[in-house]
Amino acid sequence: MQDMLVLADAITDTNALGVRFRDLLTGTVMSVMVALSVIVTWNKTKSMLAAGAALLGAVALWYAVMNAVAFRDSVGETIRPGGGAPAVTEGRGPAVVRGVEPADVSQRGGEVL
Repeated sequence: MQDMLVLADAITDTNALGVRFRDLLTGTVMSVMVALSVIVTWNKTKSMLAAGAALLGAVALWYAVMNAVAFRDSVGETIRPGGGAPAVTEGRGPAVVRGVEPADVSQRGGEVL
């Protein structure tokens, strides 16, 4: 029983470490990337408009990264097949199957593999 508790603690610790690493990436690294993109754009163009556009683009990307789970979950609610069918959930939905007859290679006159 002691081995199970140690394993459960190791899994919990690994999960907590993963959460901290994700927070480090989304917080610190993303903010540094935003600042660097604005600085590099300013140095290359010397334009406030270009630097502002780089800032808006970087912030939009940061927002998408921070809310990736919400975007992922909303796809099944938004995309609906035609004809009033229910929303596609869990990757399953109506499918169209088309049967195709094999080509008659004897008519072509070439080498058959």
